[in-house]
Amino acid sequence: MRLRTLVVLAVLAAAYVYRDDALSATGRYLVADEPPAKADAIVVLAGSAPDRILEAVDLFQQGLAPRIVLTRGSDSPGIDHLRKRGAQMLEAYEQNASIAEQLGVPKGAIEVVAGGAGGTVTEARVVIDHLRKKRVTRALIVTSKIHTRRAGWIYRGMARNEMSFTTCASRYDPYDPARWWHSRGYTRRVVIEYQKLLIYWLRDSWRL
Repeated sequence: MRLRTLVVLAVLAAAYVYRDDALSATGRYLVADEPPAKADAIVVLAGSAPDRILEAVDLFQQGLAPRIVLTRGSDSPGIDHLRKRGAQMLEAYEQNASIAEQLGVPKGAIEVVAGGAGGTVTEARVVIDHLRKKRVTRALIVTSKIHTRRAGWIYRGMARNEMSFTTCASRYDPYDPARWWHSRGYTRRVVIEYQKLLIYWLRDSWRL
């Protein structure tokens, strides 16, 4: 009994001493930032702005792909009623398109894909169908750092060997794998992202 208590205390002490290393490793695992290579399209996943579109514009201006693909995602709640009353508000994809144009991307190089609401899996179906019609074989997937690993798994699993994807984490995303637990907001996001990874492992990977 005494030995067991000492072992438990030793384990707890080690966990306390190395907690920062363990938490950093947990945060780093979510980030799958791959070196960008020449591609046919740059796909900006819906969900965060302007960090993702800024990264996409940089990649476009480096000559890595001739087009930027945006998804409409979910409509903002109440947007139809707002417009019926004569007021205007840009949706997220419209904001991204506007930002890209203001930064020098030609309007003709920006493609908007209808649909994509409901999460990364639904968005991937819409995007891959669009890329297939455009005969795209290689694409750069731009998203937030914390989202890159799961996004890569979903897109590659869904497309199989039909096309290749490179995940590019936005350098404008302030997420820091070495300090995420110091922020309540990022702690919540990391926990939720691991929950989504678990759902992918248990359900979506088989369905895809």
